Amino acid sequence: MAHDPIDTLGKATRHNMLVKAECSCGNVRYCRSADLMMVYGGGVDPLKLKFDCSRCKPTVKITLLEVHPEHLPKRLMIHKPMKIGGKIHWTTERFRG
Repeated sequence: MAHDPIDTLGKATRHNMLVKAECSCGNVRYCRSADLMMVYGGGVDPLKLKFDCSRCKPTVKITLLEVHPEHLPKRLMIHKPMKIGGKIHWTTERFRG
């Protein structure tokens, strides 16, 4: 059985995926695809999202991670975007699955 590629935030959200933004300096952020979809829309390619590194400003590598309920990461912090007055504001919260 062939699987369709996960090429939109909508598909990533249906699979309950995390988006991992990783900088070459070692700075890493995790975001729930559902939170990103609420800000950027369901048709956006998650691998083409733009993330900035506060440390060194290089190219940031994006990875999609599947979350298995029986293997939830411990102490993972999620960065959550919210659109307020046309601007995107980021908050952090503990990942709960």
